Amino acid sequence: MRVMILGNGAREHALAHKIAASPKLTALYTSPGNTGTALLGENITCNILDPAAVVELSLRLNLDLVVVGGEAPLEAGVADAIRQDNPPCAVFGPSRRGARLEWSKAYAKHFMDKYGLPTADYRCFTEAGPAQAYLSECSLPVVVKADGLAAGKGVAIAHTREQAKEAAALLAHHGTIIVEEFLLGREASVLVLTDGQNSHMMPPLEDHKQLCDGDEGPNTGGMGAYSPVAYWNDDLQAATAAIVASTLTGLRAEGVDYRGVIYLGLMLTNNGIKLLEFNSRFGDPECQVLLTKLDGDILPYLYDAARGELSDAPMQWSRDYVSVVVACGGEYPGAPSVDAPITGLAAAEATGCLVFHAGTALREGELVTNGGRILSVVGRGASLGGALKQAYAGLTHIHFNGMHYRRDIGRRGER
Repeated sequence: MRVMILGNGAREHALAHKIAASPKLTALYTSPGNTGTALLGENITCNILDPAAVVELSLRLNLDLVVVGGEAPLEAGVADAIRQDNPPCAVFGPSRRGARLEWSKAYAKHFMDKYGLPTADYRCFTEAGPAQAYLSECSLPVVVKADGLAAGKGVAIAHTREQAKEAAALLAHHGTIIVEEFLLGREASVLVLTDGQNSHMMPPLEDHKQLCDGDEGPNTGGMGAYSPVAYWNDDLQAATAAIVASTLTGLRAEGVDYRGVIYLGLMLTNNGIKLLEFNSRFGDPECQVLLTKLDGDILPYLYDAARGELSDAPMQWSRDYVSVVVACGGEYPGAPSVDAPITGLAAAEATGCLVFHAGTALREGELVTNGGRILSVVGRGASLGGALKQAYAGLTHIHFNGMHYRRDIGRRGER
């Protein structure tokens, strides 16, 4: 099977790593790819936000499957274009209408209401004045969200009115502002692989969004994650399965072609499970955890889902714990880190961990930084402590100027 992955982050490196192990694979391409994906197949330069360019590339490479990694190509309509103009090539990724669950948070909230999905109370504002007036009198703390894509950084939790108004002003350039009730509880993420009819729920994870230890600092695209989570139980599994079923029913009722991953951001409150958000693709860094935890070949599941023929045969998951810790540049999530030499990857991998590239590049044969989140380091073990120990042991060997990572990933796992 000839496969191309769209994207250039650690998620795409993890996908390439898992797909490259498939006996069904004959050729693997990543566009644009990164330093890590280049070791597993061929990186191809292409504007992956240009549907026509991606279609042309899929035809030229005679591809059997395109796996869309990130949200931006889905919003651009890449999956729709391939299905229309190169039907023999299957696409793992929803249509633009399906991906609207992620690229429009206002639409997602309306969808949740329409199909009876439990979520936080909210208000949407298309103008700054009414939003500021509402923030002057609403209960605190409050959550302020941008409507459009913001690379995981379009959410602010405001504890004062000044913070709320500042967040609304900062996020207003994305368009509609969503102001949500602040929910107390534990967060969890559940990813669902689906062809629009059949689906497979993957093991729940816990993500760490804030930049700094103790869940302090700004929201990021994700600083770490782990699975399994000790507090998950049969009741939560059943409640999540009901949300998945209602979501798929709603998508079909809307006439949406959805073949890919639905990511559920959940809050486990004293009043039951609440749906915080949808994503329309594998999360990053959740993908790195899940693909490490998956036993067996991922490629048949991706291909069958893309063709609308997902098997009922369950996916097989290791009982191991898996954790990921993200190493980022010193200015993240603000400015990227560029051209800082990176050392120690071979020594890190010798400890047994996996290292997935994100913001890296080669400059005259030297590995250097080239982004915000630089590397994802994955550990696994028979316990959460063992998985974390392996990931952090690997990180002690890696060095670049300004390197920052959280030292408390998994700290909530024992509670």
